[in-house]
Amino acid sequence: MTSRSARITTERPFYDLHADAYDALITDPVEPWVDAVDDRLRAAGLSSATVLDAGCGTGRHARALIDRGHRVSLLDASARLLAIAGQRCPDSPTHRDDICAPKLRGRFDAIACRGVLNDLVSDEERDAALGSFATLLGDDGLLFLDVREAVEARRRADGQWHRSEVALNGGETLTFASRPLWRTGRIVVEERYELVNRDGSSSVHDYVFEMRPWERDEITSRLTAAGFSEVATLQGVGRRTPDRLFVTAYGLS
Repeated sequence: MTSRSARITTERPFYDLHADAYDALITDPVEPWVDAVDDRLRAAGLSSATVLDAGCGTGRHARALIDRGHRVSLLDASARLLAIAGQRCPDSPTHRDDICAPKLRGRFDAIACRGVLNDLVSDEERDAALGSFATLLGDDGLLFLDVREAVEARRRADGQWHRSEVALNGGETLTFASRPLWRTGRIVVEERYELVNRDGSSSVHDYVFEMRPWERDEITSRLTAAGFSEVATLQGVGRRTPDRLFVTAYGLS
């Protein structure tokens, strides 16, 4: 792993120590986003597309794309998330890799990337990731992104603590708390993970990291500079909050 964002992915408890709680905490429905992607792939004549899920997480979206007839490769910087995704999608190749400097080689009909680009806070990382996507896409390949939109993201960064409690398969209880604060174009997220084991013992882990949401004009300009065309920036699909965008673009012909 070479980029700052990839290093954070290996450190953040949500992606590592408590990766087994990811699906219990992230409950936005998969189907609306996958259906939107599938519809566009089929409209392009790709009923069985080769898709790279870049930042696949636990593989829920990948599994749904596979069930619709597509062939999906899994990529993530988190070894634990990638292991869960590999179990969910046992026939899919897995790649532990950095989207800013991927070792992966090949050409795909489509690339899907949800949420991950918000963790790229520097211009250099953003351009590197989009450049790597352009290289990995086949002729006229399709790119699908889910990113945070800056105006609504700032409204959501209210400085309030938000808590969720979930029961894990091993009998543990995890209380997850997060507080987003807005600071000079970035969201600073403070997190606390409180795990209570079956025997009553407990542990607490705190983590702080930054995200940088996207301006609509920035999305278009960076994608265009990376060689993409027909960039469309639409309201987020399948999200319960209004701070997401669904972005599509075509790679080089």
